[in-house]
Amino acid sequence: MDPEPKDVMVLEAIARGQENESKIAKTTRLTAFEVASIVERLIIRGLVERTEKKGFLGKKIVLKITNKGGEELHTRKYELEEKWQKMVLLSKQGDKKQFQEAVEMNKSWLPAMMFMGVIDMMLWMSMLSLMGMTMGSVMPEGYVDQGQADAGQADAGGDMGDFGDLGDIGF
Repeated sequence: MDPEPKDVMVLEAIARGQENESKIAKTTRLTAFEVASIVERLIIRGLVERTEKKGFLGKKIVLKITNKGGEELHTRKYELEEKWQKMVLLSKQGDKKQFQEAVEMNKSWLPAMMFMGVIDMMLWMSMLSLMGMTMGSVMPEGYVDQGQADAGQADAGGDMGDFGDLGDIGF
């Protein structure tokens, strides 16, 4: 598989148990069309399979990751973790130019890294701040706008939790 960031995000969503395209689109913040075309590519490559599942309301089509897909996902996650560690090292060394180059080289992969939990968001924001950069300057075009529309910050669907309505507890 010639890895594409969005393909890896969809594969990760399926591995997490998102069984249909609408749930995947919501989780990944990709369009329904993007998800549908990515799912088809993943099926053709043997990374995902589409099966029929019987339920109370009849049959439904579900997506499952294959063994080959699991191996591919594991490989991609390992590669992304290596890229992340390199960016952390460059940040700690204070080499702004090399850090910026590494971020630029991996710009298209940043949303996937966030979605997969590879990036520690607190450390990432600190690194950007220390290097005089902003989230908007490093994310692929259009990505930050989607996240900011919902939460006032870039949120790639990570496990940040839902704090509910703080007004209910006196805040």
